[in-house]
Amino acid sequence: MKSFIILIYLFGAVLFAQTGREIAEKANATQRGFIDESVNTTMYLINANQDTVIRHLKNLTIERENQEDYSLIQFLNPPDVRGTGLLTYQNPAGDDQQWLYLPELRRVKKISSRNKSGAFMASEFAYEDISGNTLDKFEYKLIGEETYNGKPCYIVERTPTYRNSGYTKIKSWFEKDTHLLVRSEYTDRKKSLLKVLTLEDYQQYETGTYRANTMRMENLQTKKKSVLKFEERQLKVGLDEKTFNKRSLQRLLK
Repeated sequence: MKSFIILIYLFGAVLFAQTGREIAEKANATQRGFIDESVNTTMYLINANQDTVIRHLKNLTIERENQEDYSLIQFLNPPDVRGTGLLTYQNPAGDDQQWLYLPELRRVKKISSRNKSGAFMASEFAYEDISGNTLDKFEYKLIGEETYNGKPCYIVERTPTYRNSGYTKIKSWFEKDTHLLVRSEYTDRKKSLLKVLTLEDYQQYETGTYRANTMRMENLQTKKKSVLKFEERQLKVGLDEKTFNKRSLQRLLK
């Protein structure tokens, strides 16, 4: 009888065990439902000698059906980058469309899929990090569990399925109780550990959406860091899809 009970327990554990994909789906759900979003961002670029450059940005995002979201990032200062902007049309299963506006050249440049692994504005964030990490861009494998910062976490290995990614795999930690992403380790094309991303200071909004107020990306090979601090975040502000076009890139956001 005891053996039978153990078998029933083991069968139930297997039956209700989550897959890596299911964990990622629950994590994705914590980020959705925001309708649209406006947030001010301070970017800190820190080199190996701890010298720091500070930049201020404005981020706008609008949520669309099937996660085909639009986003617009514009640099407000310092003067040497003021007006530089990035427009992204998210493709949930393939290459996003991205355009970069360089005010000194007065032209909009489309970012080719081969350049998505390049650094965004001298930061440790690549263009592919800035675009949406939607579910169908990866394959998933649950590889373990671990306590991270005092919280039990699932560890899921994500393998990019889209072309020209700069990563061969991304190892991610998701809190068990909330499914919030708290850490990711990025392995480059040479299969060496390249970067570590940590997400901190999560806040839940009235829409049910969670957002991290601090993101830190550390390049383990160059010892450089980029830190994003988000402030004055507003959801459901009534943005129009017409705001997200190449012409808008050439106007300063208010």
